[in-house]
Formats: sequence, C-alpha cells, structure tokens
Amino acid sequence: MNLAASEPVYPFSSCHEYFERRTCMLLITHGCNLNCTYCYEKFKNGSKKMDISLAKKIIHEEIEIVKNDKRFKELEIDFMGGEPLLRFDLIKEIVEWMETSNHNIPFICFASTNGTLISEEMKTWFRNHRKTMVLGISYDGIENAQNINRGEQAKNIDLDFFCKTWPFQGFKMTISKNSLHHLYDSFFFAHKNGYKVIASLAQGEEWNNADAKIFYEQLCLLKNYYLENPEHHPCNFLTRPLTFIGSPKILQSKFCGSGTYMATYDTDGSMYGCHMFTPLVLGNRAMKHQDFNGWEDEQQMTDNDCRGCGLLNWCPTCIGFNMLDRNSINKRDRRWCAMNAAEAMAACQYQLEYFLKEINYRTLNDHEIFVLNDALNAYRYLSSIDIQKEFPQ
Repeated sequence: MNLAASEPVYPFSSCHEYFERRTCMLLITHGCNLNCTYCYEKFKNGSKKMDISLAKKIIHEEIEIVKNDKRFKELEIDFMGGEPLLRFDLIKEIVEWMETSNHNIPFICFASTNGTLISEEMKTWFRNHRKTMVLGISYDGIENAQNINRGEQAKNIDLDFFCKTWPFQGFKMTISKNSLHHLYDSFFFAHKNGYKVIASLAQGEEWNNADAKIFYEQLCLLKNYYLENPEHHPCNFLTRPLTFIGSPKILQSKFCGSGTYMATYDTDGSMYGCHMFTPLVLGNRAMKHQDFNGWEDEQQMTDNDCRGCGLLNWCPTCIGFNMLDRNSINKRDRRWCAMNAAEAMAACQYQLEYFLKEINYRTLNDHEIFVLNDALNAYRYLSSIDIQKEFPQ
C-alpha cells in the first residue's frame, strides 16, 4: 500500500504536529558531487555505501516497529546522502521491492537531490514510480543565488521535471548569508514559473542584526506581493503559526522527531537519532541513538539562557546543529535571534493585513479568527521589545 502525498489548500495551518508516520532514514552514501557553501556534511567519503541487503534488513525491522507500535500507522523511507542519486541502483531496487512485496502497511519513499545527476533513463523510471517514490529537488532560487551557494550548476538542472512529476512537492530553497538579498527575486522566479517552494535559512552562518534588517525588508516585499497577488500561495516564512509568540515559555519544545519518530541508519547499519548525529556530520563525535537517553526530555532540550523568552518556541533550534557547532544538544545559536524576530514580525504583519483585507468582504470562520488573534498577540509582544537590546550580537 503506497501512501500518496496531499497538497495544502489553505495558507494558514493549525498548530499541531503529525506523528503517526515513522520515518526510516537510510544513509545510502557518504559521497556527493557538489560542495555547497553551507554544507554541514564535513566528512564526505565516496567509498562509504550501504549494501542493498542491509537496507532491506533495516526496512524489515522498521516495518515491524510500525506494526507493533500503536503510535505509528505508516512508514516513510528516506534515501539520504551525500547525494542519494549516486546510489540510484539501490533506490530502484528497494522501491520496486517495496511495491511488489506485501508488507501490509502504508508507505512512501522519498529522496532529496541536488538534481545534477538525473539522466533521461532515471526520469522515465521516476515518472513510472511517482506514486510510490517522491523526489525532492534542492534548488536555491534565481540563477545567481543557485550559483552563489552551489557553484555553476543552475543550467544543468531540469526544474520542470521535478515540479511536473510531483507538483505538490515544489523545491527546497536554502538561503545563505550571501544569497539573502536574492530572497524576494527567488520567490518571484518560482511563482512566475508555477513552482512551489519551501525555504529555510542556512544553519551555521554568521547571521547578525544587519542581516536581520535585510531579511525583514525582503520578507516585506514578499508580504506586499502576496497581498496584491492572492492567487499565489504565500511562502512558509510568512505563514508559520504564531501561537507561542509572547508566552514566557520555560521549556523548549522539540521541532522534529529525531530519536523518537524517526531513526537514521548509517552505511554500516548503526542507528542514530537523525543524520545530524552520524559520522558524516560529526566525524568521531558521532552519537548513536543509544548514547543519549533524553530524546523526549524537554529539560535536556532547553537552553537555560533562553528560558522565559517570548520567542522560545518560535525559534526552530536544531539539536543536531547545536551539537555540531556548540557540542551540546541544548546550546542554541544566538546568531539566529534577530533573524527569527525579523521573520516573526513580517509574519505577524502579513497575517494581520491578510485578514483585515478579508474582513472587508466576508465573515471569517472560527479558525481564521483564531489565527488573527494569534497574530494580534504576537504583534503586541514584538512591538514591545527592542530587538537590538533583546538580542545583542
């Protein structure tokens, strides 16, 4: 039973997490053909590859977990690298095996690729298996942004193939410090060509208050664009739920299922909470799943210096990057503070202006009123703080 993905139809989602899916991440190669400026995989090694028989063994074990754990109803198998298309042989065999075997659970297969290695033969195969195998493209916007972050690769990528084969998927755009000023143009490029985009700021960058100002200005340009062009789905920077902003939270909520609802298996079969804890990222500091017992402990996830901050659970700290850059799961990156405040303010303003515009000609439903009230409360909090003093660099 394959699991089809669905397309969002409403720009403002409810604030909840989806935890019925078990994610099995297979690190099928440590090799990659690019060297992106923001890449955190510092220990690439093309000779490290997962054996197909080992991959099947791991999947069998994960299927049993789904069948026997009442939390889970379905399985997602993620093929990871490095660049996973270097192991197209493994992907092809595993997907066809999953399709023809009777495992009696819903499943979906996924891989994220830089898109530079896909051949016409691969395209044909992926089209034929698109309901079972989803391929996501990582692409960083207009040609200048793509080339800044990834090298002269924009001309080698067939974006139309990805976006037409999996129209609900779009592409994943990473914003680096050097490509930040291309943010608006990159989203405009995507909308002009009918592409969907999910964007994020690069982790580990030397973000500062000057960058936060540029970020806010770029998001305001996008805000105005979406208000004038409502036919385009607004970017994720502007539509994140604002529920927790302004509340003096004490504990950090975990933003992902690392170590609980997901597991990553390295090329030798060793299990890790997520790929950020593997030797590919941490080298000899790698931390296996069993080496840490606090995957569900919010006390251990919380940076003491951030307790009581009104943005504590808006700021999407990554425990893997905390370990990579600061050698501690809970030690957050202070360089993100002003960037997150800038994003929060732009999101507040967009959501307020969107609903005030809607009120002029229709009655808001209960969920829309809930979102509007969250935006009002968040705006009051953000207007009351001095970002330069609250989040000094």
